[in-house]
Amino acid sequence: MISRLPPGRRRALGWALLVEALAAYGDMATVLAHHGFVATALGVHGLTATLMVVNGLLIMRETRKVAAAPATPAPKPVAVR
Repeated sequence: MISRLPPGRRRALGWALLVEALAAYGDMATVLAHHGFVATALGVHGLTATLMVVNGLLIMRETRKVAAAPATPAPKPVAVR
């Protein structure tokens, strides 16, 4: 999916992941509010939401373009006698 995004649209995907993480946090709160298992709430919904936030922030982080390395000729092998 990321490969189909036009250049400069990675931030939109990052924001979408951050917004979708709110649903997973809401699911966690619902499980806890209805006296569900804490391990399920934190281990499934909380971990999912946290990973979505981390991925969203990493996708949003734009890196600068690095200049290409100068073309240097490859060293010639040395003959062993």
